[in-house]
Amino acid sequence: MRAILIDDESNALDMLEWILQKHCPQVQIIAKCDSPLVGLEEIRKHKPDLIFLDIEMPQLNGFDLLERLGPHDSDVIFTTAYNQFAIRAFKICALDYLLKPIDPDDLKAAVQKAENKKSKVSTDQLDMLLSYMKQEKPKSKRIALTASDHLVFVETEKIVYCESDSNYTIFFLTTGEKVMVSKTLKDVEEILEGMDFFRIHASYLINMKHVSKFTRGDGGYVVMSNNQHITVSRKKKDEFFEMFSKI
Repeated sequence: MRAILIDDESNALDMLEWILQKHCPQVQIIAKCDSPLVGLEEIRKHKPDLIFLDIEMPQLNGFDLLERLGPHDSDVIFTTAYNQFAIRAFKICALDYLLKPIDPDDLKAAVQKAENKKSKVSTDQLDMLLSYMKQEKPKSKRIALTASDHLVFVETEKIVYCESDSNYTIFFLTTGEKVMVSKTLKDVEEILEGMDFFRIHASYLINMKHVSKFTRGDGGYVVMSNNQHITVSRKKKDEFFEMFSKI
């Protein structure tokens, strides 16, 4: 894979280059750019397979660079020192990122994903991320789901519930559609935090706005808007009632 590294900090560039050479020998670095404007020229000139792109840079930040670049075939991995709120934004938008200081294992996983052609950045993803980053509180109404070889953009209000399936999670939508993503239910729970979702059971995360009724019999279960019956964990029952009263 031919790669271009773009970061305004030369030390960060050197460190990324060193880690790539040591842990990802399949990556051929064809350009290192400490200027986003130079980086833009190099991308247009070489058309790399992969771009490692810092976000906060003078002259042109990483998002603006991609907007100016326009349609392209390169996979993109963002590198960032942003805080946890911003990191959650990346997860919501299904964008690949590496948190500085870069961990070699995370880097190898990101490169592997790029090799499988799953690191494309769509205009919808970028627009969603920019919109989300402007919010003061995490109340995004739309998330991106990576399903096999394509992205599905879903309004959170259309998610009825999520079910764990080992290291995967199945999203059940109001349309009757099911979307499976390669994330654990715990990962999904973190992404949807603050959006009226509740981990009612080890295997289920429900949208509280889609709860039709609660039945006390058989230990207690909820009936969702799609008529699905889901058991309420005994450990979660009090917390469920507390949250339900706030909806």
